[in-house]
Amino acid sequence: MMVVKNAALTLKMEIMNLHELKILMLALLIGVYQGCLANTYSVAVDIGHSKQNPGATSARGKPEFDFNRDLASILQQVLSADNIMSFSIGEHGDIVDAKQRSAIANAQNARFFVSIHHDSAQLKYFKIWRWQDIDRPYCDQFSGFSLFVSRKNPQLQKSLHCARMIGQALRQKGFTPTHHHAEPIAGENRTWADQQNGVYYYDNLAVLKTTNMPAVLIEAGVIVNRNDEKMLEQFSTRHRIASAIIQGIRDCKVLD
Repeated sequence: MMVVKNAALTLKMEIMNLHELKILMLALLIGVYQGCLANTYSVAVDIGHSKQNPGATSARGKPEFDFNRDLASILQQVLSADNIMSFSIGEHGDIVDAKQRSAIANAQNARFFVSIHHDSAQLKYFKIWRWQDIDRPYCDQFSGFSLFVSRKNPQLQKSLHCARMIGQALRQKGFTPTHHHAEPIAGENRTWADQQNGVYYYDNLAVLKTTNMPAVLIEAGVIVNRNDEKMLEQFSTRHRIASAIIQGIRDCKVLD
């Protein structure tokens, strides 16, 4: 009889230990899950322009939309590798209305909005060269990146801080800002927000002023510049730009 009681007691203790072990494992899993959540956030990656309105045309005839989509794709890959959740807007090239882009970001409750673009110049600066038996316009006078924020965005200070941090990260990786958007001529005349880091104000840009979250538009480089164009098509360049954008997002703590 005593043997039976001892066996029952041992079995009960084993069951209790197993139950406690399950509770401990569950607590550990919850902790890991919560830790993952703490390091994953939502970034809206807006791919500028569309197939209908492809934006600028590069010195060798490639539409800006293609440059934007290629860079955005790498940016999302690097974001994922850095454990930051993101979603793309306009990847199929079918969004024409700029306000639809911000509406999507707002509906998804994104924490940060970055619009990917590539730059051009005013027509008076263009020259003609021959590429693949076709006369094509180009402008080698301007080179580099630029960043834009809107003073009509409800989170201007955060937008500006993130733009500064992205610009700083780009400079640290060897890129230089272009100053041609500040020239006092028609089509330019943008006010500097941070000249050192290549940040301008562009108050009425729809994707910047109608988003609820901090928002920055980046012109990654001047694709009508023949040297910039070749550099911007390289995977290594795109990866460096994407890494700088992510570093800037981390540094401005917009996801904290």
